[in-house]
Amino acid sequence: MIKTNKIFFFSFFLSCLFIFLRLEILFGDDVSAPFTDDFYYYLTTARNTINLGFITFDRISLTNGFQPLWFIVILFFKSLIQNDILFNSIIIFIIFIFCFFTYSNFKKFLIQSNYNEDESNFIAILISYLSLFFSKNGMEIGLAIFLFSVSLLYLRRNIMLFQIIGFLTFLSRLEFIFLYFTILFYELIFNKKIFELSYILKLTILPILIIIYICLNIYFFQFPFPESGISKSLVNEFKINKETFLFLMEDGYGMRFISLLFYINCLGVILLFTKKIKDFTKILIFTVCIFFISNSLRSAWPLWTWHFFLLAISTPLILNDLIRILKFKQVKIVTNLISIFFIVSYFHLFVDSINAKSDHIQNIAKKIENYYSNKKYNIFAMGDMAGKTSYLLNKKLIQLEGLTSGPKMITNIKNENNLCDVLLDLNVDIYFASKIKIKKDMIYVEEPSINTKNAKKMRGIFKVKPKRIFNSGNINIFAFQIKDKEDCFFE
Repeated sequence: MIKTNKIFFFSFFLSCLFIFLRLEILFGDDVSAPFTDDFYYYLTTARNTINLGFITFDRISLTNGFQPLWFIVILFFKSLIQNDILFNSIIIFIIFIFCFFTYSNFKKFLIQSNYNEDESNFIAILISYLSLFFSKNGMEIGLAIFLFSVSLLYLRRNIMLFQIIGFLTFLSRLEFIFLYFTILFYELIFNKKIFELSYILKLTILPILIIIYICLNIYFFQFPFPESGISKSLVNEFKINKETFLFLMEDGYGMRFISLLFYINCLGVILLFTKKIKDFTKILIFTVCIFFISNSLRSAWPLWTWHFFLLAISTPLILNDLIRILKFKQVKIVTNLISIFFIVSYFHLFVDSINAKSDHIQNIAKKIENYYSNKKYNIFAMGDMAGKTSYLLNKKLIQLEGLTSGPKMITNIKNENNLCDVLLDLNVDIYFASKIKIKKDMIYVEEPSINTKNAKKMRGIFKVKPKRIFNSGNINIFAFQIKDKEDCFFE
């Protein structure tokens, strides 16, 4: 086991090194904005909060369109560190640290839960790597899974502290509440704690904290939860939305890997009502099912990489049970192969993408910054890919998908107001469209621009042509200047 741990420590360190180098934080083309586009909804909001004194992405409206605890972390470090290279380095190293200590916490919990040493090591190591995989883009998953692993250490020892840390986990990634409620339900019913009045009274802590969180959100932001989630829930009809499962048809390395994890969980579902898998595995499988079903009913938006974070915990547990069912004895070998797999994968990705200038969103954001930074235009609007553009442009930029633009934009989308009217009402100087359709010299646009019929959208028809087109790879951003209603066609 000592040898296995040494291999893990060494491989994890090298994996982090290759991720750090691939992000090109210190060199190359991605220095200015190395993380995923959605990270800059956090960072732009943090910068504006520091400069303006209120929580805003577009410098106009209050917003709560983020996971609260990760925003607080980013806000704290941004207030202390102005240098981008140092700030980015600290953020990624914090993620590395969270993911590493997730390993030790899960291992302790699993040993406490009567898993043997080899099983605990296998599960904890794989969870650590998968946590790294889902958070290396700068998102909040590393923090959330780390806090979840900390809370588990108190599940049997101090249920009140378990819930308090659980609330912090909830603030890191709100969907974790599914998992906490499932765990507590299991404790009540299957561990027969429902007959202990003192235990039930103690279980009121988490609901009370969540109610306080909801009330504060309604009071300050008019929404019970982050407006980004509210916006993605605006649908025309209640039904199963296939967009939740579109990742199964994508070709990228990341989504193929996530698809493999998903299929492993599907196999776990088949075994859910048997005695062949452990209770903790069943809790995770059940939670994964709740997540996918509820998301497909709630939203017509596709899922991004970090949304699959529950698979980082459920998959190692399922694989461990399958190994035990198959009576495979060489768990240490499999554990070492996992470490080798991740180090080879991250090395390949680093070599394959270094100086490739393949971050097309950032390339376009830079072009927009270079063109508009010194021009007189003050108010911009953009839907998809607004994160990096807003951060680099560093001007007022209204997010047209309703993710961070306040209740007025949510109302516009919900009512499917004419996009031309919305742009004119907001006094937008330049509108950046990511998708357009041209018919008979008319340009049709819609926000959000996601490819689904069930999501509510603002639509507009422009008579004017784009003033400029920004291009990188297969991505085009069209810059329109809508001055008055004469520039639009109203059906």
